[in-house]
Amino acid sequence: MTLKLHPLAENDLRIALDYYFEISQKLGKRFLSHIDKQFNNILNSPNLYQYETKTSQKVVINKFPYIIIYEQFEDIIIILAIFHTKQNPKKLTQRHNKT
Repeated sequence: MTLKLHPLAENDLRIALDYYFEISQKLGKRFLSHIDKQFNNILNSPNLYQYETKTSQKVVINKFPYIIIYEQFEDIIIILAIFHTKQNPKKLTQRHNKT
């Protein structure tokens, strides 16, 4: 099984990393470490996490106010969003409807 980021999720990640690295290198590295850990958890146990919609699942990132939204297919997991939980949830719903 492979994991790929949707272009919108790539943008989410870039924005979050820019923000945390601007604060400090240590914080940026810590955030990236948490993201990597959750990506590995998703790859190893994709069915472990709760469904956000009928087809997408959600992982909460510990220590940071973000969730990862993904969909799994036969041989691929697509990360749809790395979403800051303080944003309006309607933004995520609107985005799901566009993908």
